Amino acid sequence: MKNLMSLFREEYDGVVVDSGSVWSRRIVLRLTLLLVVFVLEGCAHTLAPKLESSHTQICAPDGQDCLVRGHKAFEDYHRLKVETIQYKSLGYRLPGAPVAFIHPVRTEYSALLIHGLNDSAYYMADLGESLHRSGLNVVTVLLPGHGTDTRDMLDVTTEQWRTEVDKGLEMAALVGKKVIVGGFSLGGALAIDAVTRRPDIHGLLLFSPAIKLRSFDTISSLMCAPGLRTYERKTDLPQNPVKYKYRMGNGACQLIRLMKRNLTASNATENRMVIASEQLRELARRVKVPTFMALSYADERISPEAALEFAHNVQAPVLVATFGKTENESTAPLSGTVKILPLSDTGLQHSYLVRRSNPYNGQENQCYDTLASVMTGFLSEQLYLDTGSSDTSHPNCEPISEELQKPD
Repeated sequence: MKNLMSLFREEYDGVVVDSGSVWSRRIVLRLTLLLVVFVLEGCAHTLAPKLESSHTQICAPDGQDCLVRGHKAFEDYHRLKVETIQYKSLGYRLPGAPVAFIHPVRTEYSALLIHGLNDSAYYMADLGESLHRSGLNVVTVLLPGHGTDTRDMLDVTTEQWRTEVDKGLEMAALVGKKVIVGGFSLGGALAIDAVTRRPDIHGLLLFSPAIKLRSFDTISSLMCAPGLRTYERKTDLPQNPVKYKYRMGNGACQLIRLMKRNLTASNATENRMVIASEQLRELARRVKVPTFMALSYADERISPEAALEFAHNVQAPVLVATFGKTENESTAPLSGTVKILPLSDTGLQHSYLVRRSNPYNGQENQCYDTLASVMTGFLSEQLYLDTGSSDTSHPNCEPISEELQKPD
């Protein structure tokens, strides 16, 4: 298939304009794009409200019966995912299968971790291990369409992703008395969706959350057009078993649907004339649990400024760990419940944030251990966890230079 810009160029060339007027041609193109995005608003239709049920489990005083059930539930879940991966990829993508880190007892807190778009549960393994060492039981999920075959992204829906998150929450509630939910990128958007519709979630962990895309909002919205959902783009990533090399248009479309749902789910934002920034603030005000966030100002996919605006309006303590330097000096001052902690002046690309290293793609975050220490220290302070030897010092760390970073 021709690349997306060539499609627009053909349409643009069909418009009769003065060939000597560069500005006229640019204006026509931009107006055409805006008109198409407006028309496609109906294609990326709003998600229907999801009926909720509490994940609170009835357990014996020691909780061991629930722990056993939780173990069994994850083993069954893992087995089905492995069978699917084995069938779809002949075992090639098994490193992306969901993982769990579970203590011999039902812990006071457990965590569900959700990976990003086109990724797999592999990206959540280091975070899961770090949270497990701090005293939590941890489970991960493998979202539908991911970790099997790129073509599985053609028919996947946001509704399926939200249902998968609910399965994960059920497993997490069995192995822990109180549940924390966290996610990276798309997983961050799903975590926000979960915490704003469920009263039984007690903490939120966000890593480069997809609240607003940095520079691809218009193009991603266009992916919801029926003819573009099958659009396939080759990335610069090497072929690997844990992240798709090709990106499908439908995946971007479903992410946009989820982000739109998050911003418009509140009764206060049903009016279509409400500006996006107010929708974002209203979304954040619906979050009333301690929130840890990590982001990079060098991230080319999500908007760090929108993430900080979100953090500013959360109705609970927030700690934001940052990489790189902001170019936006006009960012609004944060409230007294928000603390920003710079970990490095060197920015990281999108996928580098959540793993210590990724030998499949040659990616590395030399500040990962510091990031994990800050995260578990925040949880210890806010949720009174027994983290053992939580490191509250933050030694200097510098990730590899941006020039040496591999494709994201």
